[in-house]
Amino acid sequence: MAAIGLVILGLAFLVSILFNLLQLKWRKEERAARAEDNAEQERKGDDREAEQRLKEQAAPLFFNFDGTPGPILVTGSQHSSQGPFMYLWGLVTVVNRAPVPTKITPLRLLVAGEEWPVQSISFHLKSNTTDRSDRISLGGNDKEDYELHFRFPDDKCATGSGELWFASDNRPGEFSVPVRFRQ
Repeated sequence: MAAIGLVILGLAFLVSILFNLLQLKWRKEERAARAEDNAEQERKGDDREAEQRLKEQAAPLFFNFDGTPGPILVTGSQHSSQGPFMYLWGLVTVVNRAPVPTKITPLRLLVAGEEWPVQSISFHLKSNTTDRSDRISLGGNDKEDYELHFRFPDDKCATGSGELWFASDNRPGEFSVPVRFRQ
């Protein structure tokens, strides 16, 4: 009988050790699964942050006033009464698709790949053309209609296609918008 008791005790000890090893394995698997879930949640959080950052740094969009994309058409013209200058303008809609306010500043005009001598570039609110600004501000997810004015010396008036370069305070670097001046 003592031998049977020892065998049963030995089997119970062996079962206990096996059960403890299984529990250890299960805990390791649970920890690994939890760590993987945490890493996945962190990756998703990083992706959401990167997506939000991209939205906040989205370049403003420029459309022709009639809503057509493509080059901004500059079709208006008038000779200046205050010197040897020519004013050219086009109607644009500027859209700030970022959720934060932004300031937009025209920097330079390139025509045929070369910087063009423009005296000034300004925005005039379409609703109040006497309101002139060298830089505009748009609220987050907002849009506004403007007359985009260029002032050139009489002998260097732009024609053809080019790029108007801008800076906005919600993003690093510059961005360009294609423009076409009537010939």
